[in-house]
Amino acid sequence: MIRASRRGRQDDGMSLVELMVTMMITGLIAAMTAALVIGVQRTNAENAARQDQIDGARVAVEGMSRSLRSAVKPSQVARDCTGCAQEAFLAGSSYDVQFYANIDNPDNRVGPSRVSYTIPTTGARRGELIETIQRPTSNVPTATGYAYCLPTSATCAPYITTRVIARDVVTTGTPVFTFFDLAGDRMATPAAGLPPSALAQVRSVELVVTVASPLNDGARSTTYIQRMMLPNAQAVLKSGAS
Repeated sequence: MIRASRRGRQDDGMSLVELMVTMMITGLIAAMTAALVIGVQRTNAENAARQDQIDGARVAVEGMSRSLRSAVKPSQVARDCTGCAQEAFLAGSSYDVQFYANIDNPDNRVGPSRVSYTIPTTGARRGELIETIQRPTSNVPTATGYAYCLPTSATCAPYITTRVIARDVVTTGTPVFTFFDLAGDRMATPAAGLPPSALAQVRSVELVVTVASPLNDGARSTTYIQRMMLPNAQAVLKSGAS
């Protein structure tokens, strides 16, 4: 009888205490696993956002650098253009720049394009780095230079291409565009932009593009800095000096 009783107790299920301990351990393991998964997901999201910031800033600076190095006076493109008296730069401020560029123009089959980069500092498009390229209506200059259609006109659409090359660009603090003269001195840039007399003196441009994604809570912003000389401006200077 004693042996049977012992055998019966051994066949009993878990006690309430044992069940509670098991549940506590299981819950603790589940909580630790969930915390680990959430941490890994958060780290992956931060890394992805960080990489997006790096790629966005790098692509923007590289694209603008290529265009700026092609900045040119219209008179440098046409062999005979007595009316081409325009300077290479049309506008320049801390967050926008416009200039003529000799891009996608083999044998002057297109003519110099007007290139602009603008970063709105307010509104729904704040922080977007917008590139606009406008081709002339003809590769043959008129008596007053190359002709460009009115950008707001519907008939002008075939001559204009616009794209956003970066988003979440910081528009406070360090300017995106800084201009330097022949002596390498930084040019003071008024809020309204450089006056025409100063635009004619631009010989190099520094780009400072800082991208800070709102989705990237854990990582810091990414900044790319590049300063480039304007080779076409130097060529005109040397030609005039000789």
